[in-house]
Amino acid sequence: MSYQPAKINDLKLLVRTSLLSNDGITDLVGDRIHGGHLQDPDAESAEYPLVVFSVTSGSVGFVSGYQQVSMELWAYSRRSAGRATELYDACFAALHHQGLREDGINVAGYAAEILRPEEGWNESVRAYYAQGMFSLRVAYRSA
Repeated sequence: MSYQPAKINDLKLLVRTSLLSNDGITDLVGDRIHGGHLQDPDAESAEYPLVVFSVTSGSVGFVSGYQQVSMELWAYSRRSAGRATELYDACFAALHHQGLREDGINVAGYAAEILRPEEGWNESVRAYYAQGMFSLRVAYRSA
């Protein structure tokens, strides 16, 4: 039996599109949601607050193509740790125990937070952050 695997870039597009469709998030960050960390030269000139998420690891079913993927999510703010946590909470509400499916994207699935956020200060970008981890269960679908 053959299957079509879900592509990582489609998965990133699905997560970003899902976050951008939430007014509680876009009211705080506009479209500043990134599928990977900014490089050092970009980080200094970037506008904050912003969200960064990164697929870190995962597994795939041998026959079905079903994938279990871990994703870290960082919410950054230069104003305060409380603002970073507020932004993380908006992302949590948009993703946790939610079905992820968007028209035109060849991946669909389900998200659940698996590690509550850690708060801190990132000296490299001079911003507060709240960082947690989600588990995404996804599979290819014909859009």
